[in-house]
Amino acid sequence: MARRIKTNFMFDGGSNNSKLATKQSKGANTNNFTQSTTDRKPTFKSKGNAHSSLKPIASSTSCDGSNFMSLASSETLPQNSAYTIICAWTNGDYTNDTWLVSSSSNDAHWGIKAGGGDVIYKANGSKGAAAERDYPTDSTANSTTSHTFGSDVEMLAIVIDGTGVPTVANLYNIDGNKIADAVAVNTNGLTVSFPVDYIIGKSDGTLGLNGELLDIAIYNEALSVDIITGHGNKYKQFKD
Repeated sequence: MARRIKTNFMFDGGSNNSKLATKQSKGANTNNFTQSTTDRKPTFKSKGNAHSSLKPIASSTSCDGSNFMSLASSETLPQNSAYTIICAWTNGDYTNDTWLVSSSSNDAHWGIKAGGGDVIYKANGSKGAAAERDYPTDSTANSTTSHTFGSDVEMLAIVIDGTGVPTVANLYNIDGNKIADAVAVNTNGLTVSFPVDYIIGKSDGTLGLNGELLDIAIYNEALSVDIITGHGNKYKQFKD
């Protein structure tokens, strides 16, 4: 697997309730995610102090919806190419839209729609084809499993397969179940490059994750369902 970004927040050390100013990527892109503004920094939760949905052997990073971190050097997921984004968190509150990864270009983003029943995507473009798209996950219209994101440990895997026509986007939950098929909804915009500049929110401090972040990983290939399921099983090991 060609892992570009890896930011595991579950095994960090440090002082509980300390503000997180920097987090290094452990992927091929080894740049730091940073935040210099105090009220935009997420808060580190040490082992035993993370949310009660986690076993006391895991740490996390608490986000209040106004936090975000910037990648020092943009990671561009190329046009017409395969990639996978995996995000894991717990204690999620979906009162507002939640941008999990986003770009400084055209407000491109992947995230969860308010209410927790849709995944949202906006391409890196200004034309109508790049408008934000909703991929419903709380029905079986475009999948075999209905899923609404809740307050327990959650994972979203976004798998883009750029090898065929049309480009395919499959979305999976923590159980490895496909919860949406973007081809069945709308593929416009999936074929353009996606620059990753921010995690857990928008650069103006809005639409951020309201919950405790566990992990974000990005690969420049379409991971198989077996590997996606393995990621989910890893996170489920730490559910209390």
